[in-house]
Amino acid sequence: MKQLKILIAVATWNRPDVTRLCLRNLQAVRGPNAAVMIYDDASSAYDASFLDPYCDGLLRFRLHGGIERSRARAFRDFVHRYSEFDILYLTDNDTIHDPVFIDVLNEFFAEQENYPFAHPVGLFRSVFHENAIEQQFNKFVVCKTCPGVSQAYNREMAEKIVYLLDRNPVMETVYGWDYHWPNVLQRPFLISKHSYLDHLGRDINESGLHCKKTGTSARSFLRDYNRDRALNKTDPLKKISHQARLKLIRLLNPQNNQEL
Repeated sequence: MKQLKILIAVATWNRPDVTRLCLRNLQAVRGPNAAVMIYDDASSAYDASFLDPYCDGLLRFRLHGGIERSRARAFRDFVHRYSEFDILYLTDNDTIHDPVFIDVLNEFFAEQENYPFAHPVGLFRSVFHENAIEQQFNKFVVCKTCPGVSQAYNREMAEKIVYLLDRNPVMETVYGWDYHWPNVLQRPFLISKHSYLDHLGRDINESGLHCKKTGTSARSFLRDYNRDRALNKTDPLKKISHQARLKLIRLLNPQNNQEL
């Protein structure tokens, strides 16, 4: 099976502790066939020196502009600058991955070579998105939508999305890029039956976009996490995610040794 080259585009904005965990985790897959590119949305909690060691390329916007701008730039860079890569994989700085996700992406796209056209791929089965399932197969489910923390496109699909953005600039300002932009493809997502990443969702004194800032207790952290936690985690991911949550809980409250 041909080894595809995968560009991992990580959107970052503040949340230094969970960002550090996320980026350290991704170091296991950096190599000849996978590069980590960071698109930082003018974070105030850290500077370029914090991010540089963890990536193969870094773009820091001067002013905060939202996730849509970061994602649009990642798509355009993939299409126009990084022609040596086959797959664009989009994720966020509050995720933690089972490193085998790179091999799984490769398998998903290799198996689609005989399809009339390829479908976008996701590796995150979220408790929040389970009602989007349209069909189920042995290795994946078919969904109209896919969580934005794990979306993968080949070059043909990315070019279609860039074409859409170039001709409809307002699309870069519309909330819900992960729903609206893939619609131009008119094809559903294939999402793995197992989750190869988990969505931690928040940092010590911050929350994710969808999580209430409920405080710094272990209970409030878990309430936020459980809103969008992964389903059907791989066995390695169960351990990796558990360890990451313990680290964050202890940062939230060093005296807290609760099991998660």
